[in-house]
Amino acid sequence: MKRVFIGFIICLLLNCSKKENTIENTPYIMSKKDIITNISNKPKDKNIPPPPPIPGWLFYGTNTFIIDKDSKIYYSQREKIGRICGYKFDDTIPHFINLQPKDLIEIPNNMISDFIKLNYKDNFQNITFIASTLDTLKTQNYFDLINAIESSLDQNDSYFIRRTTQEEDTVFKYKKNNEYYNSENIKWDKKRITFPFIKPKL
Repeated sequence: MKRVFIGFIICLLLNCSKKENTIENTPYIMSKKDIITNISNKPKDKNIPPPPPIPGWLFYGTNTFIIDKDSKIYYSQREKIGRICGYKFDDTIPHFINLQPKDLIEIPNNMISDFIKLNYKDNFQNITFIASTLDTLKTQNYFDLINAIESSLDQNDSYFIRRTTQEEDTVFKYKKNNEYYNSENIKWDKKRITFPFIKPKL
């Protein structure tokens, strides 16, 4: 009888651990979420109104992780983003940032956690983006990435999940194919990207 009782307890504990893993590793489905979803480690208050639309210049944070179709993860980093005033809230088309193939660094699968721990030591606000062409994010690499980011977030940091931009898709294609890239040779869809205004020479 004692052995049966011990066996029952072990089974119960195993079932609990399975449920915890199921909850922890919940797939993220883009088509069921907003285009850009802010997921931070701060508690949510139902009385707080939703944030305004993300302006076009903020599609790229200080840190961006791109998950490709093979579940490989690539990383790019930008300069510190300060407070920018005067932008229009209807300006929600991603801005051209002159991303280059060399800016996308592949992270080995077994180094994701260590990579983030070593690179999240700056004393400024980290705005992190996880981007992918995949509609459903459910690979172990994705879960490792989320866990590593959440464990490294400062109280002022936040991270977002979104689809890849036209510029990211284009640059990523050239990187994967190891081809020469020049943004001026690309036929951009101007409805999906905003280029900086260049004052004509007189």
